[in-house]
Amino acid sequence: MAGEEPLVSRIALIGLPGAGKSTVAKLLARRLGFASVDLDREIERLTGRAAPAVLEEEGEEHFRDLESGALAEVLGEERSLVLACGGGVLVRTPNRDLLKARARVVWLKVDPTTAAVRLGPSGGSTRPLLRGGPLEERLEELLESRSTGYADAADLVVNTDGLEPEEVADRIAAYVVESRPRWDRSGS
Repeated sequence: MAGEEPLVSRIALIGLPGAGKSTVAKLLARRLGFASVDLDREIERLTGRAAPAVLEEEGEEHFRDLESGALAEVLGEERSLVLACGGGVLVRTPNRDLLKARARVVWLKVDPTTAAVRLGPSGGSTRPLLRGGPLEERLEELLESRSTGYADAADLVVNTDGLEPEEVADRIAAYVVESRPRWDRSGS
């Protein structure tokens, strides 16, 4: 209905590295006519440095502080958007609470083996939190430590294994359309 505000105006994508958050966010935003925002790019905008460099040079605690600030800033804006969150955004409970309060949260669930293939052979070397062992093992460890937080935060879970990014975006877009309020103007 023209002029009707959609129930879902902010969608946050969460999940492991290699789940497809950044790619799907752009596709989904185009489908819905929303802005697309990548939380790591916001950190880069604020610091003038690559997110992995900030994490590596200043430590995870400082990175999470920047991430929390960027998350609050983006979700405080009065615009419809699809937000690609960093894989560890839910490490902090206040971030989870903020996401749940201000967005529909979609967990792009991916098997660590699939994520490792998507990230490719250099995926572990370019991401500081994936160093220190075989890439698939590091992803398994991250999934084990984060899956409860992902599940608790998610309004929708989309298993991305075997799907193209366009298919994932289509599934989420269908969810958004189905989530719109059913207007009953009859008063009954």
